[in-house]
Amino acid sequence: MFSDRDNIIGVAFLILMGVLAAILIRAIVAGERVTMDLPPGAGIVLGIAFFVLIFVGLKRGGMFGGGGGRRWPDPRTGGKSLWDRLRGR
Repeated sequence: MFSDRDNIIGVAFLILMGVLAAILIRAIVAGERVTMDLPPGAGIVLGIAFFVLIFVGLKRGGMFGGGGGRRWPDPRTGGKSLWDRLRGR
């Protein structure tokens, strides 16, 4: 399952969702309201980062004129997984 460590993002996401589910279930059982106190600019920064990353992904994926043709994981591109690059393979 984790031979190339390509699924680590999915596992991290599942752990995050499990923690959030536990927090929300505890709040429902206790009858509390979950609140989150962030600085006022945090929402704006997260929103801008969200849209910038969407645009970068679309540009890299071939939309908007960039990165067309073969893309990873096509073996002919020579692309390596992040785990292989970190290990120096």
